[in-house]
Amino acid sequence: MLLTQVVPRAWTASAVHDTVQTVVRGPAFHRSLSSSIVERALGWLAGWLDRFFTYIGGVSVARNAALGLALVLVLVVVARFALAARARVEGAVGSAGTRGAAAGEDPWRAADRLASAGRHEDAAHALYRGVIGSLARDDRLRLDPSKTSGDYARELRTRGSSRYVAFRDFGRRFDVAVYGHGGCDAALVDDLRRLAGPFRPAARAA
Repeated sequence: MLLTQVVPRAWTASAVHDTVQTVVRGPAFHRSLSSSIVERALGWLAGWLDRFFTYIGGVSVARNAALGLALVLVLVVVARFALAARARVEGAVGSAGTRGAAAGEDPWRAADRLASAGRHEDAAHALYRGVIGSLARDDRLRLDPSKTSGDYARELRTRGSSRYVAFRDFGRRFDVAVYGHGGCDAALVDDLRRLAGPFRPAARAA
């Protein structure tokens, strides 16, 4: 039944090839899939499809059916990698917001508690949660698990926000604290507390 619906569309090899290239080269795809291994795999797939289409070019019915199935296959593969990459990002961002914190706990208090307990990286994540929560409330940014601190910084810059520089500096220090090779320590948490100052509720009220 599926084949009878696909065959009449008569996709051309160039149309399928263009579709693959459009998806692979799109900015959203590259933001989620930065892995060179995935890019090489999809490049190999596009080349294989080109050769396959050339091989069956003379048989119209088989060619149309193969084009339809190949397009479905490509879209399934791309969607699978995109969902897997998004899940990894969501896991990382989710842990950035909640690790070490009790359910519903104020992120600023959680950061102080975790830092006092020597859990410096967890304290850094709690500070990050407090900062982006402030952005969501006061700058009306839409929080998205797929966004990085760099994405938020660029959005603030585009909007001309007065807090762009403050957040950019905080985000850069947070990346060093959490993803740097030296690990997160008390000094880095102190830096993050200082840089997060403009985003704390008391600072906004003042």
